[in-house]
Amino acid sequence: MGDNTKTFYRVHLQQIDSTNRYLRDEACSIRACAGKDSLLVVTADSQTKGRGQRGNVWLSQSGCNMLLSMLVNPHFLPVERQFLLSQVVALSLHRSMASYGIDVLLKWPNDIYVGSRKLAGVLIELDYSGNRVEQAIIGVGLNVNQTMFDEMDRIPVSMKMLKGCDYTVDDVVENFIAAFSYYYERLEKGDENIAREYADLLLGKGKVGHFVDSDGCFDAVIMGVEPSGFLLLERLDGTNSRYAFKEVEQIIR
Repeated sequence: MGDNTKTFYRVHLQQIDSTNRYLRDEACSIRACAGKDSLLVVTADSQTKGRGQRGNVWLSQSGCNMLLSMLVNPHFLPVERQFLLSQVVALSLHRSMASYGIDVLLKWPNDIYVGSRKLAGVLIELDYSGNRVEQAIIGVGLNVNQTMFDEMDRIPVSMKMLKGCDYTVDDVVENFIAAFSYYYERLEKGDENIAREYADLLLGKGKVGHFVDSDGCFDAVIMGVEPSGFLLLERLDGTNSRYAFKEVEQIIR
C-alpha cells in the first residue's frame, strides 16, 4: 500500500477496546514485523472503547465502518505547526469521500460533516521531542455501512445512507490510505497550500455561526485557524477571540 516513498504495514483485528490504544502499546512488536520505515496501520471490525474528541465514545456496529489508527513519525514538523497534521487527515478524508461522490466539510478541529450530520471523526495523540513532533497516533472513525445509530449528541450519517449502496470497508480503508499518502508527502515537502485548502473547506467559514464557551453561547464568524490549531473567531460586536481545543464548541443546527 501507499505511494513510491511510503510503505504501510496493516494489522487487522476483529475486536479491540481501542485501535489507538492497541497501536500505542504494540507499536514495537508490529514494527519488528513491518520494518523501521513503514507507516503502521491498525484496523478493526469493532471497538469496545473507541474514543472521540472531548472524551466522547465512538460507537460502531461491528464490521460496518472504518475503524483505523495510524502511527507516523513527523520529526520534520515543529510543535507550533502541529495542527497541519490534523489538516492533512481532514483533507485526506475529503479527498477520499469525493472519490465516492460525497461532498464533505471540515468542522474544527477534527470532525467531518455532510450538511448538519457527522460522517467521520478524528482523534490524534501526539508525543513530542524538544520542539518537534516525535510521534502521532491518528485514529479515524468513518461511518460506512451503518444505518441505525444509538442516540448521540451529534446526528450521524453514513456513506450508505448518503448514496444508497453498500461499500466494501477494506476498499474504503485502502482509498483513505492512498489519500493520506498524497497529503502526507506534501506535508513532508513543506507544501504551504495545505492550510489554505483546509480553510477553504471549513464548515461555516465566513458565515455567522453559533458557538459556546465557558461564558455561554454567542454568535461569531470563523476567520481562520492558526498553524498551532487555535480557532480565530470574530464576534458580532467586532471583537476577536482565539480558542484552543476544548475551549469552544461550534453548534451545528
